[in-house]
Amino acid sequence: MSNFHLIRKQSSSAREAVYKSLKTNIVLLHLKPGQVITEQQIAETLSVSRTPVREAFIKLAHEGLLETYPQKGTMVSLIDMERVEEARFMRRILEKEILRLACQQFPEELVFELRSNLALQEICLEEKNFLRLFELDEDFHRIIYRGCNKERIWNLVSQISADFKRIRVLKLSSSINVKEVVKQHQEILSAILKQETSRIDNLVEEHLHTRDSELKSLYKLYPEYFKTGVIKNPKSFF
Repeated sequence: MSNFHLIRKQSSSAREAVYKSLKTNIVLLHLKPGQVITEQQIAETLSVSRTPVREAFIKLAHEGLLETYPQKGTMVSLIDMERVEEARFMRRILEKEILRLACQQFPEELVFELRSNLALQEICLEEKNFLRLFELDEDFHRIIYRGCNKERIWNLVSQISADFKRIRVLKLSSSINVKEVVKQHQEILSAILKQETSRIDNLVEEHLHTRDSELKSLYKLYPEYFKTGVIKNPKSFF
């Protein structure tokens, strides 16, 4: 777990820091689907007591990111395509309305943040730093929600989107249509600046869609990451 690290903000408790650290490392696949972990192991890695780790395990199990089995212990949950589709469905509905709001009025200072974000995305493309690109992708959308005074909605959506995010991390780290993702972000910003609300539906559908061929490629590359049989019929999900 060389990439596993504690994420702690100045105001966060040990419990919250451990929870955020575990969740982030699960989403970024530093803790891989199916990987067995123990409270003692995580406590030692993060240099904390087992109490906040135990509490974080319970919370993550409730969210479906950790599973406990008799004799096997606790493991990172496999990617569940039904949960992926639930998150994608919610993002599709909300994102269209958020972008329509953004087209009506968007703070100039946040336009600068979006442009800066896109410039960094281009650098990540050149350097093939796909995990950092994923983080910038997340920040890009968070900034848009914030610009529409809807950041709390983004936070709520993020809570149930871990499996959807893991799919996106897999796509980026596998170099599947990475350039398209950045281009789509550029088109989204262009639509906001030009107030082109007529383009929103198509932009969102294109951006949040995962093609059957892409999904099959991911399954072929990482079959051990998915729940058994979840993509026998990809069209049932996308």
